[in-house]
Amino acid sequence: MNLPKHLILTVFFFTLNTVVFSQQRGNSQQQGQRYNQTQQKIQPENMVGIIMYDIDEVLKKTKVKKAPKKAIVSKAISQHNNKINELKTFNYETFDDVTSFLTKKRNEAKLNRDFSTMKESQMQANEMLAPIRSKVKFQKNKLNTTLEKELSEKQYKAWLKYQQSELKKLKPKATEKPQMQSGQRSKGSGQKGMGMGRGGY
Repeated sequence: MNLPKHLILTVFFFTLNTVVFSQQRGNSQQQGQRYNQTQQKIQPENMVGIIMYDIDEVLKKTKVKKAPKKAIVSKAISQHNNKINELKTFNYETFDDVTSFLTKKRNEAKLNRDFSTMKESQMQANEMLAPIRSKVKFQKNKLNTTLEKELSEKQYKAWLKYQQSELKKLKPKATEKPQMQSGQRSKGSGQKGMGMGRGGY
């Protein structure tokens, strides 16, 4: 049976509009995700990897129990914390400048609804923080060298594992919300699939 020409055109335009709407919705969701990422609290100290270690926690994680070694490890951690605190104090103006810069760029992106410039702004902020990051890395390596000499191989591996977990905490959790959205969509798809399965039986 031949369909009328006007009906074919109607179906064609309806399909085209559906595709365009889906693309626009996808672009809107992507922009929303980028906006959520820029909503993270700006913490320049985290961007350079600044960590102040808890001595008791370090001793617990590395399982250092003998008094002489505990004293050495405690001293190394304390000296590291002091140096890092000096870096934070000495460079507070740079941290403030970076915070102000990124806040301004974030607000501009929100106003213009264009978040494509945030990547470039982030790169500029990283350049501003590069000298501080280099000094923080130097202190980190210095601490690791000291602990490597004093700890057993097993204890040192435990230290490195703990250190990496602490560094991981500094990274922004920008992907949390998109993952939740993905999970919700998956759950919805699963429900549909279950419904189809029941119908099949």
